Amino acid sequence: MIRFLSDAIRVVLMSALAALLAACAADGVSGPGLSAPSTGPAMTRVEQFRAVPTLLPTPVSASAPSRPWSTETKPVPTPAPTPVALTPHVAPPAGGLESGLASYYWQDQMTASGERFDKRALTAAHRTLPFGTMVRVTSTKSGKSVVVRINDRGPFKPGRIIDLSEAAAEQIEMTKAGITPVTVDRVR
Repeated sequence: MIRFLSDAIRVVLMSALAALLAACAADGVSGPGLSAPSTGPAMTRVEQFRAVPTLLPTPVSASAPSRPWSTETKPVPTPAPTPVALTPHVAPPAGGLESGLASYYWQDQMTASGERFDKRALTAAHRTLPFGTMVRVTSTKSGKSVVVRINDRGPFKPGRIIDLSEAAAEQIEMTKAGITPVTVDRVR
């Protein structure tokens, strides 16, 4: 039964294709620019094709004014890049101090160093310190400190200097506040 239906569909499609090709081969082609003039002999297919207006762009001469569709190349001035300062501070040298606001994050994500973020690890994000740098973060409110390893980039909010993992934030008692003033001391 299925074979019969597929053969029947094939026959119908082939006859439709034959009818379409026969219609294209007929002499009575009409349409804009293709119909034969009412007086005089019928136009051949080549004459009908040549009678169709071209949609191709015309060449631009050197004396002609520039057009947006021309193929002439003109140098396009590029604006000078504007400097964007992500950090108003400089990374502290070994043993140096940096102070500002710290925040913490806990979302499961990939870090900029390529490792998976672990909220239970003592890690942090800093904008400029190299990955693997160990820093001591001391809360100026509680006086407690924690040593963390830099493995991510951030924070990208103005005024903040470091983003701690949740475990590191708990060690300096800042999880309730979310943001706290700290000093960052580079250990190694």
